Amino acid sequence: MDIQKLLNERNIELSYLDKDYGFPELKKGTIITNSRGFTKNLLSDLGFAEFYPVSDASLDRVEEIKKNEHAGSIIGFGGGKAIDIAKKLAYDLDLNLISIPTAPSHDGLISKNCSLYNGIKRETIPTKYPSKIIIPLYLWKDSGNLKKSGICDLISNLTALQDLSLAEKNGEKFSEFYKQLSFESAEKVLGFGTDKELAEALIMSGIAMEETSKYCSGSEHEVERLLEAKINGGKYLHGQLAGTGTLISAKIYEIYSNELPDLRFESKNLFEEIKEKMKKVGVYEFAIEPLKDEKFNPEILGEISRIRPERYSLWNVIDSEKVEWKKIVGGILE
Repeated sequence: MDIQKLLNERNIELSYLDKDYGFPELKKGTIITNSRGFTKNLLSDLGFAEFYPVSDASLDRVEEIKKNEHAGSIIGFGGGKAIDIAKKLAYDLDLNLISIPTAPSHDGLISKNCSLYNGIKRETIPTKYPSKIIIPLYLWKDSGNLKKSGICDLISNLTALQDLSLAEKNGEKFSEFYKQLSFESAEKVLGFGTDKELAEALIMSGIAMEETSKYCSGSEHEVERLLEAKINGGKYLHGQLAGTGTLISAKIYEIYSNELPDLRFESKNLFEEIKEKMKKVGVYEFAIEPLKDEKFNPEILGEISRIRPERYSLWNVIDSEKVEWKKIVGGILE
């Protein structure tokens, strides 16, 4: 699909930076950034002393920041937490939103929703598109595992699409346009050669979630949420855990392929195909790292079906409590 046409239809301006130009946009509003050192140091080097650092993407943090006066634009500068908080603030305050993702770590760069903790669990919340997204390619160039995380997040669209096919058999209906956009973003990342092409894939995936995140977030993201709560402690990136979840979901589709026939992708081959795709773009070992963590116990995966039962997916058909998880994880790691 024509990415420029997609952006024009949504009044989103896109620009790429090949070198530092000082980010004059940062002078035009309230800056939200990540609490970790890189973006804070970068802002300080650029001469900015006033900004809101966030360590957790929560509704409570949104409310804390809202208590202050805000004018101009809300600017998300950094990674997923900062941009998600900025989206919600801009939406609540009815202010312009500018997104400046300093690394390609996830597919929420422009998506019209955010993922925030409500005090009990993380929930997906509708927000707004940015009026402008600035991609600092010179910062993306050496982003290492952050880039791998974004690639995993895009590949996870494949299991999300398989879940949509399953939900359609249960009577749900989905847009062919958004399904195709989600699929094309995953296909694009498997053949990308430049960071600009990676950015386009991430943006396409974000637009695919225009009406609902279901097009890019299914059973694999339920695994991600569980692992984040059980073993993460900030150690693993969102996209990395989504990659782990993708392999787990694909393996279950394979094991139970006789019960899950005639879906978008052939269930009995889904795990091997995704494994090979991950190896092709160099993220397979990255995606299985959490399964080798000393804190990881395969039996915790028995809780997956309780994570998000309202979103019909693989875990509504396969009861995670009845799965032999040690055997499944062993099969993934062998």
